[in-house]
Amino acid sequence: MRMNKKALLAAGLLAGAAAMTGCAAEMRPAATPTPQAAQQATAEPATAQPAAEATQSPEAGAEDESGAPIHLLVDGKEADEGALAEGDALLLPLRETAELLGWTADSSQTEEEGGVKRIIALEKEGSRITVSWTVSDNTAKGITWQKDGLLIPVDTRLTTIGETVYVPAAFFEEAMEVSVLREDKAVAVHTPKPKDTPPMQAEGTGETG
Repeated sequence: MRMNKKALLAAGLLAGAAAMTGCAAEMRPAATPTPQAAQQATAEPATAQPAAEATQSPEAGAEDESGAPIHLLVDGKEADEGALAEGDALLLPLRETAELLGWTADSSQTEEEGGVKRIIALEKEGSRITVSWTVSDNTAKGITWQKDGLLIPVDTRLTTIGETVYVPAAFFEEAMEVSVLREDKAVAVHTPKPKDTPPMQAEGTGETG
């Protein structure tokens, strides 16, 4: 009878120890991340932001570069103002190009009801070219140009940047009879050389029989 009691007591102690081990396993606290791991986890999402913003910067730079002036030579002389490219059109500074070609330039403006009327008059060796337009709401309207009282048959368009007025290269080709050549990184305006006059042949005297 004593042996049975000891056996029962031993069995009870083993069962109690097993129960306490199970409870200890269930009550074990979960592992908490270290401060370094927490910092790394919060820093990872922020790396995705700058990539989206960087895609907009090249476009602004391309716009600034597209309006850069082109090196301009007029009869071998370097112009202070360069040529401009607007789409398929090549524009040259009106006053400076004309003066380098030997034309004198005079400008005037008058206040009118529809805006400010501006006129640039060019003269050389008895010929007179006038370019006139009206500025209204920062827009050029009513553009006309004439040479010796006749309209110049060129598309009338102009662009003003600051005080510089630009007109198509075709204007100079038609009104001043010059050639405009565009190379890789420069524009050259040339006045054609006068053609040599062939010498007059003396009339021969023929003998009559």
